Amino acid sequence: MQRTNVIAVGIEPAQLLGHERDPIALPIDAPREALDDLADTLDADAVAILPVGRLEPALRRLHVLQSALDGRCRIACAQTDLSPLAASVLVRLAASAAPASPSAALLADALPALEQELLVAAVLPSVLRLRRPKPPFSARLRSLLPGGRFIVSPEPEPVVASLGRHRKLPVLLEDAADEVAVVAAGRVRGVAPAKELLAGVFGGAVIEDAESPPGLASRWRVTQAMEAVAYPTDADAMTRRVLALPTAPCPWCGEPHAALPCALCGHDRNRALVGQEVLA
Repeated sequence: MQRTNVIAVGIEPAQLLGHERDPIALPIDAPREALDDLADTLDADAVAILPVGRLEPALRRLHVLQSALDGRCRIACAQTDLSPLAASVLVRLAASAAPASPSAALLADALPALEQELLVAAVLPSVLRLRRPKPPFSARLRSLLPGGRFIVSPEPEPVVASLGRHRKLPVLLEDAADEVAVVAAGRVRGVAPAKELLAGVFGGAVIEDAESPPGLASRWRVTQAMEAVAYPTDADAMTRRVLALPTAPCPWCGEPHAALPCALCGHDRNRALVGQEVLA
């Protein structure tokens, strides 16, 4: 029996190459009846992934679900500050890794490593209000003029490059082969489609179009945006990488975990030891 489920709260999972396993999708506006049905069918502990931008309504739905579960299963809450498209990729990757995770706590602790598996880029008509990556002054100045187009990437190396007929596109990946694929969504007026524009940027990786998730453009602080997310296609190899964390059993709930406090029960053994020393 699978020991860990993944619940995507307010995040619609993307369709990805090499990742067929579905997370449990829980809409932000899910009615009480849907939450009760989910509580009846949930048969293992779960990691709930919540978008930071819609944290309050997501937490409300999750609290109702936890109440309906009445302790039968536990839920480890994890927040992600990724852009909407990248978050939709993250929840799908987490679902791929879930069967191999010995506990929901460990999978929650592995989410930062899963986020590092992604490479996010966006094409924007302006970077005037962009905060991350921080644009140079020349790029902000160019944004004040009509016809400006930019490609940006926040990690691992910040990139802000102007697009133009005689400008060479930045290369974010070298020779992606079959190990990486890209999902793209959104559009920018006057810019070529993602498959045409971004093929060289991602080293020739396969690029699949996806429906634009809500809030994509506003996340980049513009009215139009095209976003692309590169991800690993080998689910088994990815799972081995992200779950290769030093683990220890939680002294309170006994579940394997890799970070403090325990994502399932909240126990922090270091804090408990400090408290015992103070009492002594």
